[in-house]
Amino acid sequence: MSFRITRRGFGATLLAAPLVGPLAAPAVAQGRTAASLRLDWALSGYQIPFYWGVEKGFFAEEGIELDVRDGSGSAKAVNLVQAKEDTFGMADCMVTANSVARGVKAKSIFVIVQNGGSAIVSWAEKPMRTPQEMIGRSLAAAADQKTTLDLLLSANGIRPDQVTLRIVAVAARNTVFYQGQVEGIVSTVIGSPMDMVVAAREGKGKPIHIMPFADFGVKSMSQGLLVHDDTIAQNPDLVRRFTRAASRSVADCVPAANHDAATDVAMRRSRAPANRRDSVKLQWELTVPRLYTAATEGKPLGFTTDGDWENCLNLLVQSGAITANQKVPVNTIYTNAFIPA
Repeated sequence: MSFRITRRGFGATLLAAPLVGPLAAPAVAQGRTAASLRLDWALSGYQIPFYWGVEKGFFAEEGIELDVRDGSGSAKAVNLVQAKEDTFGMADCMVTANSVARGVKAKSIFVIVQNGGSAIVSWAEKPMRTPQEMIGRSLAAAADQKTTLDLLLSANGIRPDQVTLRIVAVAARNTVFYQGQVEGIVSTVIGSPMDMVVAAREGKGKPIHIMPFADFGVKSMSQGLLVHDDTIAQNPDLVRRFTRAASRSVADCVPAANHDAATDVAMRRSRAPANRRDSVKLQWELTVPRLYTAATEGKPLGFTTDGDWENCLNLLVQSGAITANQKVPVNTIYTNAFIPA
């Protein structure tokens, strides 16, 4: 895969109405604009570049004092940006598209994981290798993940009542799997299942099987960065400087020579448990090949296309998450205006 790198990271309840509050990040800290980035979850490998960019001073060089904050789901990150409690957010592109279709005033400005990696994770001793092997089985998923699961079932002719689904908090999802309360979980190929892969390699856990949704008809973009429409209108220079620093941060993490150092920085700054270090590094290594889709190969990092966003909307309609009448023009969901040329 070639990389062009320049120097200049669903079904939940969403806040659709604008909330009253100050526009995030107008303050100046130490001569810089204070801004926050709300992540989608606790530390995952695809978030490494943003901790790295803060550590290396890439955001500071753009005049931004960036506070990178842990998240608790894509929908929560969207809500916090909508409420102007955070300047920027990280969310799954399906959640972003669904939110905008339902009235949230935000736009995607940079998509880091462009080749999405949703998957069914099961124990290798009794794997779910195809969607048909999910029939009569039990799964746990976070609320954010139900839309893509519904798509997988629909695309493969499986009725929802043929699979027992348990919606849990993301912090409990892996726990109920470990405890045998469910036979599989909805996750991603670049997320927490890598903790299980590393544990199995070290003889501390059982092997798992990963069934990517993309192999069975459901392929979409995944994690991207978004900002409130008001911030774009009132402070486009901040958005431009933020995106420039984000692009530089991702680019600087791509070379394998930087993977260890960048992982260590993210571990320290996020205060993640030390035993997750190898898993987080592996997550980033698996993210690097997913920085582009077929439509964005050769384009700058973070750049997305009408076609890829239209696919997200069509998948949402197909799943029933939105109606055909709720589809919105793709230019209300995203912009490439701030992607470094």
